[in-house]
Amino acid sequence: MMTPINAKHICFSITHHGFGHGAISTSVIAALQQQDPTIKISILSTLPDNYFRARLSQDYTLIPIGSDFGMTMHSAISVDVPASEEKYLALLANWHDKQAQEQAVLTKLKPDLVVSNISPVTLAAAAELGVPSISLCPFNWSQILQSYSQHPVLAKELIPLMDRAYQKAQLALKPTPHVPNPKQANEQEIGPIAQHGQPRKVDLWQALSLSSTTKIGLIALGGLTVPIDLTRWPKHSGWLWLVDQAIPDSRTDMCHYTTPNMAFLDLVFSVDLVITKPGYGTYTELAAAGTKAITLMRPDWPETPYLNTYLAEHVSCAQINPEQLTQPAFMSLIEQVSNQANPPSKQSENGALKACQIILAQLNSTCR
Repeated sequence: MMTPINAKHICFSITHHGFGHGAISTSVIAALQQQDPTIKISILSTLPDNYFRARLSQDYTLIPIGSDFGMTMHSAISVDVPASEEKYLALLANWHDKQAQEQAVLTKLKPDLVVSNISPVTLAAAAELGVPSISLCPFNWSQILQSYSQHPVLAKELIPLMDRAYQKAQLALKPTPHVPNPKQANEQEIGPIAQHGQPRKVDLWQALSLSSTTKIGLIALGGLTVPIDLTRWPKHSGWLWLVDQAIPDSRTDMCHYTTPNMAFLDLVFSVDLVITKPGYGTYTELAAAGTKAITLMRPDWPETPYLNTYLAEHVSCAQINPEQLTQPAFMSLIEQVSNQANPPSKQSENGALKACQIILAQLNSTCR
């Protein structure tokens, strides 16, 4: 479809730190494109184009740049603090160049509105150009960095710089569940933002040649791998596991998650249990699907208490230390979680639709 010459233009800046930021943003972009197909969408991100192609049915322009890296990770649940501090010190040293680079891109794009998830550099660049902006994320990187780092230069110089950038947004949209930020006076809480798959349990049984009594578990760690010794994974009759690693010959109770030739989101909505980590996108999808979960302990991550409280309100779930994944007690926990009924279902606001409505209202108010 040809974009009208006078179409309103929104530029999304999306962090490449796992896939959670992409999941939130593409849900909102899809809602925007459905509400107003004439809107022009540009995306600043180093997430691969095939990620967006799989989630957006209408046109967009991807510019593969981004100064926002989040935190450097040892694994899906372990932050490499020294490496993260080095990257943030480099960001501080190059802040003005990074901001100038994004200002140049925004000057060329001429967006009517910038939505950042959740780069402070993009927000600073938009403010310098006088382009209205909105932040969209359950937290911001200043909150995360401050919770991990005691580096004096970062505390004195970079974190205040990041805070000022975040505060320049006209509005901070905080999807449920979120980490409250006392430094951000313009926060607005909205409902959870979740991508929805199709429940295809019968198709899954058929694709894997399983009986209808077989339970299926899925390992879903949010785009950041955690190596698991599958040879030591406890065996239990009546279960099959979908995994993302090479499968040992001895494990006839496992297959690769791509074997059923089914969209990953449909798998989340079709399996009996998901092994995951605290992460916004997966948790809201599990809650929407009613799929039970065992989640790896991640006590240091600032989002964890808010995420775990939210998940427990929607599905039967439990936490586990990663070292316990290969111990026999893990199987008992699987039985406990899978046999326990989910809490009564709750109706909640569609966060993607609410964000879409707020963004359109902001867009219309700035384009008069």
